[in-house]
Amino acid sequence: MHASDAPWKPWHKLSFRFFFLFLGITSVFCWINTVFFAWMAVAKASVENLYPIFKPLSGLFYWLDQHIYHTGYDPKTQVSFPIDNHFGVIYLLTLFFLSVIAAVAWSILDKKRASYDKLSYWFNLYMRYTLAIVILGYGIDKVIPVQMPHPRTVDMIRPFGNQSREDLLWKFMGVSPGYMLFTGSCEILAALLLFSRRTAVFGYVFVLGVLTNVVALNWFYNISVKLFSSLLWLYALYLLAPWLSNICQFFFSGTPAAVPQQRYAFKKKWKNYLLPGVLVLVPLLSLVFESIGDVKSYRKETASARKEKMYNVMTFLTKDTVAADSIRWRRVLFVYDNYMVIFNMKDKEDWYQYEVDSLKKTFTLHGLNNNAVKMLEYAYPSAGKLQLAGKWKGGKDINVSLKLSPVDSMYLNKEKIKIMQD
Repeated sequence: MHASDAPWKPWHKLSFRFFFLFLGITSVFCWINTVFFAWMAVAKASVENLYPIFKPLSGLFYWLDQHIYHTGYDPKTQVSFPIDNHFGVIYLLTLFFLSVIAAVAWSILDKKRASYDKLSYWFNLYMRYTLAIVILGYGIDKVIPVQMPHPRTVDMIRPFGNQSREDLLWKFMGVSPGYMLFTGSCEILAALLLFSRRTAVFGYVFVLGVLTNVVALNWFYNISVKLFSSLLWLYALYLLAPWLSNICQFFFSGTPAAVPQQRYAFKKKWKNYLLPGVLVLVPLLSLVFESIGDVKSYRKETASARKEKMYNVMTFLTKDTVAADSIRWRRVLFVYDNYMVIFNMKDKEDWYQYEVDSLKKTFTLHGLNNNAVKMLEYAYPSAGKLQLAGKWKGGKDINVSLKLSPVDSMYLNKEKIKIMQD
């Protein structure tokens, strides 16, 4: 970092103006997410409630895509929210080009400015806390295992070849709570290091290492937050950049290196008391609300998982002598409180939301993969047995006998870790 009042080189001033604009504007998305997930801790909401925030940009972005980017963005069929989608690419590209243009204009209008020491100090403080609070949230999501919960029954029996890379990564993390606790603890530690000015430089190095692994996993396992995680990685690299030469000198030249930091104070005392209070209160509130929300989600997830049931098909009768494998069932699962998943003989899944009429003894199924609505009569002839009858695909009359199969034995987290294998 430049010493106070020392003139900056032209390239340094231009690059700072660009990063001040680009990182500053994109960081607003971090705070939108942070505030929203804190609000979710006390209110019933889902991620879809965030979508209307960026909806007003859809018309402009559609025009830009039609005339400049040509990514194929269509606001009528695609989500207008900056994730790994057409909207997200246009969002970041537009902010990038606007930041370049604005940085050049700023350089022309403010070309006599010798340095931005004070502005850089406060901006870096803002970016440091922004990054820390986001990383803290992700760490809590892992320590309280809600981000990657233990695989559900439907995940455990789905054929390996039918799963996406993202599915595999989520299961890989979810089946080992200990490893997820370790990764979450690393993220929390990285965030805590960033909150202190004295440990900030080490925190930049630590969080950059953590995020490098996260970004690699997101890209190579095709996780839908590649752009956002890469942006966080860029934040960490930007914050570490002023110290890179000092760090390289220490590790590779074998010579002592210092990491001096500037510090500014307000002239009015009340501001100097207010700032530390804000810098403590904001992370504390984030920690509290994030933890409350995660505990609620964990309890809900655990309670829902305990209610899951899996039935294997004993007999599948139709009027036809031979029913196609795409018609015949292999098993039926009741998952996520009100979802029924039917696996056919080819292990293809049909998902339905169901409603139970205990008086008429019927299940009303609403298709998720299609708009079909089906009615099945049910009966429990004996303990652990289920009988279903009704019309199925193609209007075929079916009568299915099923037997309850225990799912507890499928949970891989019951496997004990041993030093010496049997």
